[in-house]
Amino acid sequence: MKARLRAAAAALILGGLFVGLLAGVRDLPPIGDPSSPASTHVSPRFIEEARRETGALNMVTAVLADYRGYDTLGETAVIFAAGLGAFVILAASIGGPRRETPGPGLSHRVDSLLLDTAARVLAPFLLLFAVYVLVHGHVSPGGGFQGGVLFGLGLVTLRLVWGPPRPDRAASRFGPGVRASFLLASAGLLAYIAIGIAAMAFGGAFLDYGVLPLGQDPAHVRELATLGVEAAVFVAVSGTVAVLFETIAVGVAETGRPLPNEDPAPVEAREEG
Repeated sequence: MKARLRAAAAALILGGLFVGLLAGVRDLPPIGDPSSPASTHVSPRFIEEARRETGALNMVTAVLADYRGYDTLGETAVIFAAGLGAFVILAASIGGPRRETPGPGLSHRVDSLLLDTAARVLAPFLLLFAVYVLVHGHVSPGGGFQGGVLFGLGLVTLRLVWGPPRPDRAASRFGPGVRASFLLASAGLLAYIAIGIAAMAFGGAFLDYGVLPLGQDPAHVRELATLGVEAAVFVAVSGTVAVLFETIAVGVAETGRPLPNEDPAPVEAREEG
């Protein structure tokens, strides 16, 4: 009975929200209307003044990381919340009973010389390209969100091939694990907030980068602070991607016991033997 009442209450709340959103959409200007407030006031200001005020050659970066810094902070928090939500929802499967079916999967290292070699060759380029996308986002398409996803995929690639980090296995040469991934995502979000608080400490508003003591030219100061914000987003997103993968991997892991024919020694040791 209680379950039905909760379901009915949830349906009423969501239905009311849906009706309210529909009513609000009716009052919005048509999409692409050149006489809308966004087209007559906001967009011209960004196009004409973004380079002078923010120092960023890429206007998209100027808008996302400077003019709309609050919005981007909210987006970063939402991404972090997604990783945290996955961690909380699947926490029961991490500590609860697991299927007694040990076998190769996400909880084991892939015993393949081909994949091991491919990971050694491709992963460094993927991680380096992710950093390039972050740094070059000021003058070209890119930034912290895109670079963070690429970096997270690099971590996942190494994790898939080399298995989870285990202190008793020399083959686990790389892998942040659930806890370290969560700390990485938290550090990125906290760094973003810290930049905003630092601006307040120097007499400005929250996320008002121009007051930071990073030089004489306010536009250059804002450009440097914007790069710091993008780097914080980069860390938060890459950590969240790793959190999502590690949480799901642990949730579907088998008993964790190696197969009878699984050699815990690294590929180099087997080759030398």
